[in-house]
Amino acid sequence: MSGRIDFTMDFNKPGDAQVRRQEQSFRFYILGNFSGLSDKPWEQRKIRGIDNDSFDQVMADMGPVFQFDTHLQLRFETVEDFHPDVWLDKVKLIADLRVLKRQLGNPVTAAEAAAKIQAFFPAEQAAVEPDAVSESQDELLERLLGKKPEKSYDEPDTVERLLKQMVTPFVTKNTEPQYQRWLDVIDEAIGQCARAVLHSANLQSLESLWRATEMLVNEEFADAHGFYLLDISQAELMAEQKGGSPALAQKLVQHIQKGDGEQEVVLVGHFHYSDSADDQELLAYCGRLAQQCGGRFLGDVDQGFIQQILNAEPERRLNFGSERMLLAYPRYLLRLPYGQKRDPIDTFEFEECSAIPRPDELLWGCASMLLARGLIRTSQQHSTDALFFSDIPTFSYQEEGEPVLQPGTEAVLTEAQANDLFMLGIMPLVGYRQRQGVRLLGIAGF
Repeated sequence: MSGRIDFTMDFNKPGDAQVRRQEQSFRFYILGNFSGLSDKPWEQRKIRGIDNDSFDQVMADMGPVFQFDTHLQLRFETVEDFHPDVWLDKVKLIADLRVLKRQLGNPVTAAEAAAKIQAFFPAEQAAVEPDAVSESQDELLERLLGKKPEKSYDEPDTVERLLKQMVTPFVTKNTEPQYQRWLDVIDEAIGQCARAVLHSANLQSLESLWRATEMLVNEEFADAHGFYLLDISQAELMAEQKGGSPALAQKLVQHIQKGDGEQEVVLVGHFHYSDSADDQELLAYCGRLAQQCGGRFLGDVDQGFIQQILNAEPERRLNFGSERMLLAYPRYLLRLPYGQKRDPIDTFEFEECSAIPRPDELLWGCASMLLARGLIRTSQQHSTDALFFSDIPTFSYQEEGEPVLQPGTEAVLTEAQANDLFMLGIMPLVGYRQRQGVRLLGIAGF
């Protein structure tokens, strides 16, 4: 088993993967879509320095934006702004539903509000099962906000029509208005819309990037390192790669030259690389970019990427633990899902995820960001727990009457799987089914 990781190692004794030169200092460049939406081309966006003290100001200045077509735009100036209590009333549909709910709760206006809802449903309207049609969160959000209705309507694109689309699944034919029942229906409609917003891929990516960056600059020894934000989306990065432009490398090199030259350069990609040809070409480009900068690149890959490598003939397998590139898998949990037993919201009773959570209902962080945190920890200390992250959350749920712990990683690796990944140069993140936290088993090549 030469070169392999022993999962039965004594955790009171430092592993070889944790032996590093002391007092090493890094200059981290985090590549990601920090603005979410920008009216400037990436070339005109400044590379911004950031640390624990300046984090709030930098985020407020950049003002990341989540936009869904013309129907919804949310701006975030702090990490706390991602909480639903902050933005729920900024979504017009949700705000109007809450007004309707208040009217139903008032004896003076309840009958009028109930009649308003009931008027939208013909007596012959048959009940519709809410889960009859499977759709993605982005498709659901398109439908709820009126961009892509499930079928055509004669009435204009109004809040009333959107309300009809949302409430129809909960209506049975010939139902008389029952105020409490309508209150429950509206709560369900608000919850459905809130979940669609929270689980939109673009919002998840934006929230994940800022939360992971905050955790990075808050590491205990972060003051010994430099952190810089390069605001560029994966699509923009791919356009640079396909166009063969040297602009990005030149921008980075010019900024690096402003430093004292004593810090080792690390590019951290907040991008998820799959087994597609485009993603693999982009990953190779990022490796070349790191080489041009005299640094190394940290990346995050998915299960399809790994499976493609494992399915290849042994002699054709690539080792990604190269001098210029280090990859990691799987993603890790960034926050608890909102809900009454975990992280309740004040506005109304709300459960972000299903009774048995689905992966797409949870907020995951790119494994590359945890690699960066590991570099900080092992550069300044020689600790057996340097690569164990106890702040990664876990939570329990009920399955067939028994409590089940949601691990802190998107996938739980066996010893054999983790060893196989490490031999390929892909750093495994290990989550647990019996305890909180995530362990990074090593950082090869640094």
